Amino acid sequence: MPQRVTPFLGALLLAACASASPDADSSSDSIPQPTPVEESTTSADVTIELAAWKGNEAEPAGLPELIAEFESEYPSIAVELTYASRIDIEIDIARRLSAGEAPDVLMVDMTIASPLIAAGQLADLGSESEWVERIDPDLQRSLTADGQHYVMPVEVIGMGNFVNLGLLEEAGVDAPPGTIDELADACAKLADAGIDPMVFTGGFSAALFMVANGVDRTVSSVADLGSGEASFVDDAAFNTALDTVRHLIDARCFDPTEQAGLDPWSTALTLFEQGKVAMMPQGAWNIGAFSSRDDLDFVFAPIPSNSPTGTTIDLFGFGLALPLDAQHPDEARRFIDWMARPENIQRVLAAESAYTPFDDGSSGAPLLARSFDEARAGGARVDYPVALLQWPANLEDEMWSSLTAFLLDPSMSNIDVFERWDQAVIDARGGS
Repeated sequence: MPQRVTPFLGALLLAACASASPDADSSSDSIPQPTPVEESTTSADVTIELAAWKGNEAEPAGLPELIAEFESEYPSIAVELTYASRIDIEIDIARRLSAGEAPDVLMVDMTIASPLIAAGQLADLGSESEWVERIDPDLQRSLTADGQHYVMPVEVIGMGNFVNLGLLEEAGVDAPPGTIDELADACAKLADAGIDPMVFTGGFSAALFMVANGVDRTVSSVADLGSGEASFVDDAAFNTALDTVRHLIDARCFDPTEQAGLDPWSTALTLFEQGKVAMMPQGAWNIGAFSSRDDLDFVFAPIPSNSPTGTTIDLFGFGLALPLDAQHPDEARRFIDWMARPENIQRVLAAESAYTPFDDGSSGAPLLARSFDEARAGGARVDYPVALLQWPANLEDEMWSSLTAFLLDPSMSNIDVFERWDQAVIDARGGS
């Protein structure tokens, strides 16, 4: 797995954006320079640079075609897409901005955008922009700082439960489980049939299960849990979620010791792709790779929970921002506003199996994600708190570490697990 700058960036976003890209690794001694991917050959008056970690051959995200269409509609503006890995962009963007080498348009997530906003290095895109009023209200609160709009959101990616329908049928399970009881019953039947029921790695899948079941039921503010105003130790929903993991162990859903040592970004994916395990909580960014297997009959479903349909998780993927010192701010704004058109957002969503960040409910998810779509549309949805900066990045790291320790010793008390989570929040806030 590529080098991590922060736990969140090195895992979720790097997996979502560069897992298939062989050039995603980065050395701390030498930061690769952005590589031009789309250089216009037109005689445009102005060329703007779009710095992005998508748009290359490994993960085009519809961008090459969109750029060509934009240039056709605005022949006086050419767009040069320069590619760098997600990690390299975060490492190098501060240097570029300080050196007066700002791109005109910058692909960002909130972990990249937040420090740039705080440093006054991104321009306000303006509340008068047509697309601002169309942002999903829940997401808009996280994207807005002091009433100003610095990020035009492009996509939200789902995280749910991959389910091998062939293995379920072989074990006599009629449908992907939605509730905890259905999951435990499915695990028992799969185990009796000699089939490994689940991937449940401490480093990722277990954390998704805890978020789906904890955030979905907590009476605390999610932001309060991430600020220390509320504690995980005292939160009934998260305590119930961890008790449920013990229940799944008893139901033979997985061998906890094996899962503690399983790499969620390589071995675990291979096990599911090769049809060796029936279920795996993971991200929708894997749909494309899994769909390339003709012998893999699978669906992307909600994560089983106490909700009747299961629970879906939204991960804010990326948006576009305008550096304050961009060489061509007017043309950059025109490109950002053009990208915000629903038909252009839809091109990205279709390429990414993603969901719109706007209020029209559009989706690029394929038919095999229908149950996920329906549950999400029905309100069985939570946001991944780290992606929206509601929880600090070091809390995610501690979640993975403590849940791995828990899998190695399921007799570990809930207090021992959640005290580590609460301490991570305290550490992030500079407390003691």
